Amino acid sequence: MRMYYSSRVFGAVALVALGAAVWFSIVLARADAYFRAATPEAVARAVQISPRNTEYLTLRALQLDYEGADSSGITREIAALTPYASAPRIKLGLAAEMSGDASAAEKYLLDAARVDRQFEPRWTLANFYFRAGRRGDFWTWIRAALDVSYGDRAPAFDLCWRMSNDAAEIERALPDRHGVASAYLAYLAQAKRTPAVLSAARRLATYRDRADLPLLYAACDQLLAARDPGAIEVWTLAGHAAPKGLFNGDFESAPLNHGFDWRAIESPGVTHIQETAPAAHRIALDGRQPEYGVLLAQTLTLDAGKRYTLRWEARTSGIKSPSGFEWRAAGQSAVLIPSADWTAGELRFPAPDGFPALELVYRRPLGEPRAEGSVELRHVRLDGDKP
Repeated sequence: MRMYYSSRVFGAVALVALGAAVWFSIVLARADAYFRAATPEAVARAVQISPRNTEYLTLRALQLDYEGADSSGITREIAALTPYASAPRIKLGLAAEMSGDASAAEKYLLDAARVDRQFEPRWTLANFYFRAGRRGDFWTWIRAALDVSYGDRAPAFDLCWRMSNDAAEIERALPDRHGVASAYLAYLAQAKRTPAVLSAARRLATYRDRADLPLLYAACDQLLAARDPGAIEVWTLAGHAAPKGLFNGDFESAPLNHGFDWRAIESPGVTHIQETAPAAHRIALDGRQPEYGVLLAQTLTLDAGKRYTLRWEARTSGIKSPSGFEWRAAGQSAVLIPSADWTAGELRFPAPDGFPALELVYRRPLGEPRAEGSVELRHVRLDGDKP
């Protein structure tokens, strides 16, 4: 008998629980239907039915924002329901700042950074302190933001430069991360902040990663364009000996097209070929090349005021006389004589200040068609004349 009554009680309880579950499911379905209707009235009704649903609350807060109404109450409810979410805390902090309550704004934003250690809360705090003019706090949080940053870091670097024009102060705020160092050097090139390039290149070079060579070469080029002697140090940071005179005169390796190596100038009708047996550099013209243009160039490091002699060996194929090819340096020039055999030539010139350019140019001879053929170069030497 007892088992009979126990079974009936259990059955009744189960039936009540089932009914409650069915009723609850119906209520939730109604709330979801209101939510999906997405009108302000419907979403407000969904919130009434399910007041702890943060998805409903978030949409309702957004609707209030669009209406120009105060959504801070709902946002505080969302923050209370999501103890590890930074977004509602950030929203409350920015709203407090907009209303002039800097103390409350700082409290909310610091709380956001406490519950979420990712980029967005830290970046928001850095911007808050930037607007407040609180330099020490700004540098603390911009460093923290960059420490977990990814993707495009240019806005963060821009903000640093808006806070300070002192490159050393900015660099001290950068975290010791390879990705940040490489992004910063790339940023300096893009922003044309040449005076800061050398120090940033030194920083990147400490990671000793060959994948950074394109950035170091670009930094060297940027400094060379500004006639900045720091280009020499960046060249050595890229793994080369300090440049002196001419580099890679035997063409044992293909031109890097950067720094103090040869630059093989590409243009329509001009083809550059690296020869290996013997080592040489060949330039082929197909008749479509410009009437005048630089074909090959190198930035030199010389002793200003000293006289130098450039020597080379060249041979041509299909090129008539006059060839139209000539070496130029410091206002002096020397014509290449067409020859099927290797022929020596030389050019003397005084070294000017700075980084003079050595150039091999082609100029269509007057009254002649554009050349079709090739010229090969090897054993290019640059020697200082004896006093």
